[in-house]
Amino acid sequence: MKVSVVTPTLNGVEYLRECIESSRASARNGIEVEHVIVDAGSTDGTVELAQSLGATVLQGKDRGIFDAINKGSFAASGELLGFLGADDVLLEGGLEAVVEAYRSGGRRWVVGGIRWIDGRGRGLGGLAAPPNWMTPRMLVCLGWNPVMHMATYISRDFYAELGGFDHAFKDCGDYEMFCRALAREPYARVARPVACFRRTGQNNSANLAHKARALGEVARVKAVHGPSSRMEERFWRYALKGYFNARNPDWLVSKQLDLGRSRLKLQPHAHF
Repeated sequence: MKVSVVTPTLNGVEYLRECIESSRASARNGIEVEHVIVDAGSTDGTVELAQSLGATVLQGKDRGIFDAINKGSFAASGELLGFLGADDVLLEGGLEAVVEAYRSGGRRWVVGGIRWIDGRGRGLGGLAAPPNWMTPRMLVCLGWNPVMHMATYISRDFYAELGGFDHAFKDCGDYEMFCRALAREPYARVARPVACFRRTGQNNSANLAHKARALGEVARVKAVHGPSSRMEERFWRYALKGYFNARNPDWLVSKQLDLGRSRLKLQPHAHF
């Protein structure tokens, strides 16, 4: 089976080698991997490095991250489409677990768990894939997206049916599209982590300048998929918060320690 991994870049050379090499290492046991880099005008050697490592490179301006991912996805040729940040990595055996779930589960999309790492690759805990019983109505009540894009794979036909990501969303396009996908059909769940999400403190989701815009986008998603009752919204928010904390104790502890180190000025910034 051919799997296409799409990575949008703009001056992302620092971790790109590790990212591409992790996808190349996943090409085994009948899995062919096509890595598509969509570059918006890097000047730091990103394009040259990607080409030297055998990735397919598309160059040109875009209307944001999700527009870039759409360009790469619609140009890709794999049966399954995945999305990996330039600073993220696939874990050994992760893609095999995704393909097995896709083949055996009869679903058109697959969601796995992730491991959090910092800029040096040190572990910050993990986040298991969300439960199969979660609905879009529940998901939007949480207020953040536990369906991690670097651990989510979608069949080519389902992606086309969804129309890809809505590039009008600059920060929460994955949240919005995964809610639309979940409203149509459930995903196959992979219990193990399949990728690492690198938290450098400079991630788009951690950028305070984007916070107000992101909150506005979350509100737009909630208006479409969420309940009208504030009581129901609070119920699902705290129920899911309790669920994720209970199912991911190492991440819960790591978050508290990370916050404490940040407040004590033992590190320059919080990772979450």
